[in-house]
Amino acid sequence: MDKPRASRVQEYTETTTTPPMVRAQGPNDPAPSGAGLFWAAWLVSAAVCAALLFVPGYPGDVVHYKYWTRLVTLGGIGAAYSGTYPETYAIYPPITLYAYGIVGLLYRLLADPSFDVEAMLASQVLSVGIKAVAITFHLALGFAIYRLTRARANGRVGALTAALYLLNPAAIFDVAYWGQPDAAHSLWAVLAFGLLDLGRDRAGAVAFGLAAMTKPQAWALFPLFVYAAWLRTGRRRTVTGLALIALTAAVVALPFLLAGRLGDFLTLPEQIASTMPVASAFAHNLWWLVTRGTEPLVFDREALIGLLSYRDVAGPMVLLVAAIGLWRLRRAPSDGLFLIAAYQAFGWFCLTTRAHENHAFFVLPLLAMALPTVPWARVLFAGITLTLFLNMALHDPLLAPRLQALAAPDTLWRLQMANASLNLLMLAGWTALLLRPSLGRLATHSGTIPVHRPIRGPAPRTGQSTAPSER
Repeated sequence: MDKPRASRVQEYTETTTTPPMVRAQGPNDPAPSGAGLFWAAWLVSAAVCAALLFVPGYPGDVVHYKYWTRLVTLGGIGAAYSGTYPETYAIYPPITLYAYGIVGLLYRLLADPSFDVEAMLASQVLSVGIKAVAITFHLALGFAIYRLTRARANGRVGALTAALYLLNPAAIFDVAYWGQPDAAHSLWAVLAFGLLDLGRDRAGAVAFGLAAMTKPQAWALFPLFVYAAWLRTGRRRTVTGLALIALTAAVVALPFLLAGRLGDFLTLPEQIASTMPVASAFAHNLWWLVTRGTEPLVFDREALIGLLSYRDVAGPMVLLVAAIGLWRLRRAPSDGLFLIAAYQAFGWFCLTTRAHENHAFFVLPLLAMALPTVPWARVLFAGITLTLFLNMALHDPLLAPRLQALAAPDTLWRLQMANASLNLLMLAGWTALLLRPSLGRLATHSGTIPVHRPIRGPAPRTGQSTAPSER
């Protein structure tokens, strides 16, 4: 029989200890070094990203982002969902579009007040501005990882963890070379789980609301965030958190209401669901293997097993991964909130239909947060870095001619299949480790959770745990 809610929270607090190598900084302890290392890594990452600013980026997507920038600059954010995809309908939630709107205002001020279409498409200045948005979120995410990990452990650990993300070749390829804004929703997701982990559940709820209004990949983590909040804070504060998520989303969407375009905004989920409805949009996952990477791409509504389509089969598998994560969190809340969040993100990428090459991006920062105290997470981090980098590089339009000059098409196809297979092997191994009852003993030292103080805020109420989970 399950223990009462209060008993579980009390036990969770009382059994928490601090490993000798990864511990919170006490009020009388000397501050561990780490700021210098972090800022060195941050500046190196910024310099590398700046050097890639003038590379064209992913051609098709950058063109779309230019049209969306023009759309929200000339017509206001309310016009974002008023036309037809891809030129006059943006398929991103509003947060990233607000950033593109700032770029558009600067472009009109400094380059072309008329925002002429032909000039816009040819403009390297606008391309640089769009890529600068992605890089800004990337550098902000690195800083967030540093601050959160420093609060959970110490400055040196925070700096090393942030450096592993900031200098990650797959992350830099995505944000600085391709110009993809994946660091935006990843930033809010890391803040959401990190603030929850530090006892600041209300701020975490606001951050999750921002993540949900940035890119739909964040929606896959919603059940885990809500369940983790319930386990850590109880029913009442979880309901408050849900209200804050809804309120945050409402504030972000308020300009659409004021512009009389709320109906347009509400068409966004359907429009996202109908865009590129294929089994795999070049994502090296299960469906890339099943379809053998054929082109033209296979629609996910096509029959796979009897009357069941690819989408029909994928849905239950994604739900199974989510259920495993929730079960693991409930069975042992101390086993690692970030580890389980990264698992659910990676499972979603490997098993869902309609995934793209770069959609595993948010696994990297989530998993980075687990690295200090879960040794085997470092193997996964290295493996996913490799597979994500290869997934993007093998399908990059600008690199394709060079790759074809180096290797035969059959060799490149085999490499794609091997890369997808490695992703599935990592997911299977990760699942097996999470299902082990002794998972906690796999963590550094005692397998228990470091006790950490919140960054700011009042002392917790009696019986309320502020102890974060182990990574």
